[in-house]
Amino acid sequence: MVKLERQRYILFQILKEEDFQISQQEILKSIWQSIWRYFGMKEANKTGLWLLELSKEYGIIRCSNSTKEIVLTALVLIKELKGKKIIFSPVKTSGTIKAIIKMKKIIDK
Repeated sequence: MVKLERQRYILFQILKEEDFQISQQEILKSIWQSIWRYFGMKEANKTGLWLLELSKEYGIIRCSNSTKEIVLTALVLIKELKGKKIIFSPVKTSGTIKAIIKMKKIIDK
């Protein structure tokens, strides 16, 4: 019997120096590049990284349980996107998307 790997969901805040548009593809590309740069291709292949939701101020990422710390570290190490200063600040990590959405609603109030 094949055991499925558990998932983790990460809610992160986007802090920008200037107001500029960022697409999901640009954020995913910058996270992948950060993982590749600091942890290598072998670890990047294990992450199961997926960007589930993106708003102007927050985003939600899904990754595997075993690589959660790698994804969090790679997220924090991103300092620039499209030539502008940016910070991705993790707010909460959870095993269920329901808890993350609940936290996002509390923060948005």
